[in-house]
Amino acid sequence: MKNNAKLLISFKNINEIPNDVSKTLNICDLKDPRSGTIGAWKKERIREVVKKLKKKIKLSATVGDIDCNKEIIKKINSFDELNLDYLKFGFISPKVSQLQELIKSLGGKNYKTIMVFVIFVDIPNVFDFVKNHMEFFSQNNLNFFILDTFNKNGQDLLSFCSKNCLKDFIEKCREKNIQVGLAGRLNKNHIKFLVPLNPYVMGFRSAVCKDSNRDALCKEKILELSNYFFQREVKQLTKLERDRRPLYKTLSLKNHVSK
Repeated sequence: MKNNAKLLISFKNINEIPNDVSKTLNICDLKDPRSGTIGAWKKERIREVVKKLKKKIKLSATVGDIDCNKEIIKKINSFDELNLDYLKFGFISPKVSQLQELIKSLGGKNYKTIMVFVIFVDIPNVFDFVKNHMEFFSQNNLNFFILDTFNKNGQDLLSFCSKNCLKDFIEKCREKNIQVGLAGRLNKNHIKFLVPLNPYVMGFRSAVCKDSNRDALCKEKILELSNYFFQREVKQLTKLERDRRPLYKTLSLKNHVSK
């Protein structure tokens, strides 16, 4: 089955980003796992990447692991000035009433950046509320979700959500014109399993690291993962070229002998 999902890879600093980034992925995500599950970069470092790559690839960034609505909004307002394509925020409190207040506050603003709500499936109160109140998010101009895991303890997205659960969620979101991304310690073996669900994007970090600590990236793993999302052009001879090759060799041999 053709893979229509976009590839997102998270980078903890500018030195990790490959020179050919626009040829190997679709969304360059600026997230520092050392600072939290969706740890934020410093604004000055984000500006450097935007200046260097804005015209080459879509850019996203995270606002950090924040549990205070006022601080989340403050950070979003600040990062909205950075000329990013996407801005990802999460909600790490189980208090659904606090989430409702946050979404209403964000819905009343006119942001330049596309807001992406990172839903942690291992915080069930929040995930259940989203599943049952999609219209609420759509009405507040929030039309992009990413399903992720908050605790990086060896479990992945599929540890909490069955394939049918994900399928149902994506289909319901599609009815509301909400795009869905999948993340949460995904690896290359998950790709063929999840592609039939037709997610908008699939996000990776652990899968392209040298080991399980998510600290150092491996360029070879990035390229390997990229091959699942990008159709590489392989030079193949046309039928006419194949037919001409033996003829060319025969003529060259006859000419050589006649001499």
